[in-house]
Amino acid sequence: MTQPAEGVTIHRDTYGIPRIEAETEHLAWFGLGWAAAQDRLWQLEYDRRRARGRWAEVVGLSALPADKLARRLQLAEAADNDLAVLDAVTAETFEAYADGVNSYVADHGLPSGYDLAGICWEPWTPRDSLLAFKIRHIMMGVWQYKIARAMLRAKAGDAAAAVLDPRPLPGMRVTVPPLGRIPDEDPRAALLDQARDDVERAAEHLGFLAEAEGGSNAWVIGPERSTTGFPILANDSHRALEAPNTYWQAHLRCPEFSVSGATFPGVPGFPHFGHNGRVGWAITNAAGDAQDLYVEQFRSAGEGLEIRTAEGWVPALPQDERIGVRGGEDHVETCWRSPNGPIVHGDPASGAALSLRWTATAEPCGQFGVLRRMLLAGSARAMLDAQEEWVDPLNNLLVADVDGHIGYLLRGLLPDRADLAATQVPVPGWAGSSKWRGRVSFALMPRTEDPVENILVTANNTVTPDERPFVSHSMNDAYRVERIHELAGRTSHISAEDVTAWQGDTTSVAARRWSELLAKRGPFTGAAEIARTVLVSGAGDLRGDTATGLIHAGFRRAVARRLLERKIGEETTSWVLRAGLPGLPVVLRRWFAGLTWPRESGAWPAEELDDELLAEALESAWLSVDGQPSNWADVHRTAARHPLHPVTGTAFDPPDAGIGGDNETIQNGAYGWVEGSPYPITNLSVYRQVLDFADLTRSGWVVPGGASGDPDSAHYADQLGIWARHLLVPMHPKSPEAREPGLA
Repeated sequence: MTQPAEGVTIHRDTYGIPRIEAETEHLAWFGLGWAAAQDRLWQLEYDRRRARGRWAEVVGLSALPADKLARRLQLAEAADNDLAVLDAVTAETFEAYADGVNSYVADHGLPSGYDLAGICWEPWTPRDSLLAFKIRHIMMGVWQYKIARAMLRAKAGDAAAAVLDPRPLPGMRVTVPPLGRIPDEDPRAALLDQARDDVERAAEHLGFLAEAEGGSNAWVIGPERSTTGFPILANDSHRALEAPNTYWQAHLRCPEFSVSGATFPGVPGFPHFGHNGRVGWAITNAAGDAQDLYVEQFRSAGEGLEIRTAEGWVPALPQDERIGVRGGEDHVETCWRSPNGPIVHGDPASGAALSLRWTATAEPCGQFGVLRRMLLAGSARAMLDAQEEWVDPLNNLLVADVDGHIGYLLRGLLPDRADLAATQVPVPGWAGSSKWRGRVSFALMPRTEDPVENILVTANNTVTPDERPFVSHSMNDAYRVERIHELAGRTSHISAEDVTAWQGDTTSVAARRWSELLAKRGPFTGAAEIARTVLVSGAGDLRGDTATGLIHAGFRRAVARRLLERKIGEETTSWVLRAGLPGLPVVLRRWFAGLTWPRESGAWPAEELDDELLAEALESAWLSVDGQPSNWADVHRTAARHPLHPVTGTAFDPPDAGIGGDNETIQNGAYGWVEGSPYPITNLSVYRQVLDFADLTRSGWVVPGGASGDPDSAHYADQLGIWARHLLVPMHPKSPEAREPGLA
């Protein structure tokens, strides 16, 4: 037990997960900040510095591109605006949390990372908490995909765009507005190149990972379909793996509320996952379109520049930002702002640049009072109602309560657009039709409570069957949601143990359809026939302890290349696969998923592929492993890197772990598309939770790491092996000594 102040104590279970108990609410938030600093102080530092554009001060020149983009995004200014509109109670919450962080540092000093980084401590502030939240979500938006789509049309032309970003499938709403090919000499082509380069170079530190996408699964079983007569809520959040892990588990108790869940270190609240003793909640990424890109025109005017608006030309005012670079000279970044938002890509002096309008920064964001209201909600309906002021991120929110009610809400601010052109690609910033008219009202946001089916599932699939309200063009395929419904349909009554097992499910509906297709083809000869036999016998189960996942991965890469070469040519295909363009691998995965999605006739496009292409792809998959395939988990592994990796090398990096599955399985594990490259995992489950409302003390959770961010701590990665085996640790252990995974 630790007592950071009179009236607050911190107990830890054998996984090092803190339970903060306080005599007052103020002390509770103080204690949460204190415990977060004890476990994750360096992570707090990393988040606020990369949000402020000050990470190059720590690791040197390699972080300068990320710092430049962070300064252009003007997140610090947006955090100041948010701070100014916090209500008094929420402001006190943020202050108490900051006091806790600073108290820990005053009492215990700084971890060794600070000496290695060559920096000193600057007191934590409420502004830093707001920055920590924003930097976690700028990467989850859709603007990378808009750059990818625009680049695809600009570089590869409409034919390639029609192939790769084409078809409205169930679970994949896509509406492509006409946009002719942009010639290489057109200034817009250079502007898009600059945008691609900016985002790619900033990937390491800002989180714009070219292969990664926001995902997640969440489902809730209603009382009539559970074995206990009470709801069961399950989820796992999909992100790129960081070290330490994105989410931090904690319990917080005071007279006003009691909560157990996962939060972001630095944030005084539990915005995504947890329960308050009566109501539980979980989210998935809705891929909601709350970010538009605008092509802005500039012209010289005296000694300065003017920007074109719908009303005419107006002065454009720059602001110089000085960025310190460890071991190098300071860099001065000139930042600009348009009426649509900050200039994020391009040089206005060239006559054109791209601006970003994002709901989280366009206006002061008054959403943070929602965090406390969630902890006080006494029912599923009250939890949904409490979200009215939420702005960003746009989430699919699932809830359940101890009285047996379940519900769903698309929470967040959806812009009300005059037209939908900007939902696909950058549009002219001076066109009045591209402006936002306001927000979609809370009353019109998709919502449902206690459906007759007694089950609600969200896995990044399309939210509504029509476009009212319009949500996004960037939905994932629907294979994970289909698989969850398939498993649920196998039994009339479902237990918490059932849904825990489903979280480790590695059967891909898409891979199973390829297996069924290949069972009807052949036999082939040589390596192609061996690979065909492996895939047919595997029946789509991409388990880590077999070679099926490895051969399937090589096969689908080979099919994709050969099919694209036929449709858009070898040169364009090579560019698409090797462009390193953030967002484009996601487009590729969605296109490939469509090959096994039934048309109205029931046939799959993959059934039209000829034996020659299939045999070549099978042979390539087998030869790519030299005829000696490894188990999938031996090569399909996590690859987390500590933020100080550029300074320390591998010394602070956590151990790796291998798993089965891919981007289309419930057990998520995405990888890249370039043929011949390895299969490190680019996107995976970073927090799993199962809440059993028959007895919430039987609930479980796990992260692919540990509670502590200290590489020398026993709790730095002690949950990783449990996570890799698809198990949970007890959320509420019966005794402090309990270490057995599984529901307690």
